[in-house]
Amino acid sequence: MTEQTDETGIAMRLSPYLPLLLIAWPIAEIATFVWVGGYLGVINTVGLVLLAAFGGLALFRYAGFGLLRRVQAELSGGRMPAGTLLEGLIVLIAGVLLILPGFLSDVLALLLLFAPVRRFIITVIAARLTVSTVSSGYGRRKEDGVVDLDEDEWESRGGGSSPWSDRPPLSPPDRDGDRS
Repeated sequence: MTEQTDETGIAMRLSPYLPLLLIAWPIAEIATFVWVGGYLGVINTVGLVLLAAFGGLALFRYAGFGLLRRVQAELSGGRMPAGTLLEGLIVLIAGVLLILPGFLSDVLALLLLFAPVRRFIITVIAARLTVSTVSSGYGRRKEDGVVDLDEDEWESRGGGSSPWSDRPPLSPPDRDGDRS
């Protein structure tokens, strides 16, 4: 494998077999069309291709909406939907492969639809990914109702005065944190 660096300095691995695959795949699909057409006949072959395309469209629609619902459920539950997103992405790729004309792409799509194959692919991908989350907002609410603030999210005023003293209240900070 050759390694190149993009403008951000991140190393990218490019397979030297990719151009060969881009040339060989359509040739293999055409050869499969000819073989299946000779065995089943032209009408049946075209029918199978159309059936796979419509199945791919239905799968694409069903999986897409299902993925959105699962991601929303994960996010509302406070969990990172990385596994759900990867699984949904693989199912959507299978739908695209079913839409594309060709029997080899259909076989690959059907393999991607099997849960053990998807889990294996997710395991391989997850081993190479690093997921980091960033919290937005001020403080995190715990189960007991306590808001936990970081040091940069509050300020201490000297003099031992209480915020409930007779002084006028402070104006809330603007987006930049200024209290003017």
